[in-house]
Amino acid sequence: MSPSRHPMPYYFTNKFVITEHSSYFFPYRMELCFPPMIDIFREIFGLYDPEVYREVRGALAVGKTIVGAFVPKTKEVVIEVPLEKRQYTEKRIREVFGR
Repeated sequence: MSPSRHPMPYYFTNKFVITEHSSYFFPYRMELCFPPMIDIFREIFGLYDPEVYREVRGALAVGKTIVGAFVPKTKEVVIEVPLEKRQYTEKRIREVFGR
């Protein structure tokens, strides 16, 4: 599994992680199960370092890291974290997806 900077089209769904400075897309076939989020976070952030783990956990808790899914075929964006939409979340989604 390696992150892509752009979503994959057609029958793929993309798990995404959007941070304050970057966005990462992890394509997977819609008929298959997506990789566990902890594996995706390890790939992006290197969670073996306790300090990095605390920073990532804190960013998730306050909504500075956004997690979701994007279906290129329908252009559907599903926000999984944070549960409550905030102005910051909507702003970052517009910046990444142009909406």
